[in-house]
Amino acid sequence: MPDKEVKISIGGMHCAVCETTIREGLEQLPGVNSVNVSLASEKAKVSFDDQLVKEADLKKVVEDLGYLYYGEMREEQAEEKRKKELASIKIALIMSAVLGSATMALTWLFELEIGDLKGLLRLSEQQSYLVLFLLATPVQIFGGYRFYTGAYRSLLNKSANMDTLIVMGTTTAWTFSTIVMISPGTFGESGVYFDTSALIITFILAGKYLEALAKSKTTGAIKKLIGLRAKKAFVLRDGEEVEIDADQVAVEDIVIVRPGEKIPVDGVLIDGRTSVDESMITGESIPVEKGPGDRLVGATINKIGFVKFRATGVGKDTVLSQIIRLVEEAQSSRAPIQRMVDRVAAVFVPAVIAIAAFTFAFWFLFGTNYWDVGEGRLIFSLLAFVAVLVIACPCAMGLATPTAIIVGTGRGAELGILIKNAEALEQTGRIDVVVFDKTGTLTRGSPAVTEVIALAEGYYDA
Repeated sequence: MPDKEVKISIGGMHCAVCETTIREGLEQLPGVNSVNVSLASEKAKVSFDDQLVKEADLKKVVEDLGYLYYGEMREEQAEEKRKKELASIKIALIMSAVLGSATMALTWLFELEIGDLKGLLRLSEQQSYLVLFLLATPVQIFGGYRFYTGAYRSLLNKSANMDTLIVMGTTTAWTFSTIVMISPGTFGESGVYFDTSALIITFILAGKYLEALAKSKTTGAIKKLIGLRAKKAFVLRDGEEVEIDADQVAVEDIVIVRPGEKIPVDGVLIDGRTSVDESMITGESIPVEKGPGDRLVGATINKIGFVKFRATGVGKDTVLSQIIRLVEEAQSSRAPIQRMVDRVAAVFVPAVIAIAAFTFAFWFLFGTNYWDVGEGRLIFSLLAFVAVLVIACPCAMGLATPTAIIVGTGRGAELGILIKNAEALEQTGRIDVVVFDKTGTLTRGSPAVTEVIALAEGYYDA
């Protein structure tokens, strides 16, 4: 079976339910062998039979599920996308925080009548509600836009996710308050709760911003590895030396490297002798002598000689690219414990909705038997309903494990330790003995002064 593997970037994932929805949707395609979706990196690795499935089929499934399909992206492009998302959330958060704080402050002042603010402004009670409505509605619409689109997406897939809970909770509070503003007395002597909906959206956006910030920092190891690559290369074309981008070097090109320069790609030395610092690959600090016929590794440093070599590994086929690919695969792999998270996430949101509905029904039917519900049964029951919905968002549950995997494997790569997959990382918690097989010593990759011995008086170092 001719297999092809692609790693695609996907936009619009917010929680573990989104991850499961995309994976199950892609797995239903005939010819797809395996799917691994990572919420933290917002990527999916798909292995499929390219005679039965085309990338256009993958795109159609992802977009039909309501998510954004970006396809295969270079790390620089992915980084740019993350920056734009972070900026978008930041703008929404600032707007929501300003208007939400104003809504909360005015609500308190109107209710407490400090300094008779309504009288000072010559506002009737309904007019004061209108002021709060005008402040809270932009937060509900623009601040809550990403939650409404996520909830709509889940509705199309006949499922429920974190956004469903947020939308149900905040829309209930906002709609109730709007009805009270338009038709006073509909719910008795009830006040409005515009500040509730506005502040809930503000706090959740703050969490989303911190989440996006954390996800943007988890890719640091990959960026550092990519930063090791040489940017430019000198090659012989038609007998002349030409400077080109390193990623434009082709197999069999003759590449020229001067002392102190990085070797741009993998190859075999054909002219000249030198010593090469290979510490970024081997960890050994002592430069390795190289002569004609010896292998050169891209991103290592040519120390002393002027050399020419024939390119044998370029682009994705260099040793460094393979290391980067190993780290990416480890970061997108799934730990065994995530299977438990998936099972919980599948029933979590429906269970929360059911508990919220039960809470509303209990307080509405029996609340006065257990508590002095001064605001009226309906209002108190609605507030309890909203509270259950908004405190139960399962964001952390879906992000905790993949974020830990990305940080752990990335930090390992920075220290020269390549962790094969998430399962291996999870097993390290049970390790009690470590055996090193190297050259008899463990080094830091660079020499250091360990001891200074002064000559005795009267002796001289010749």
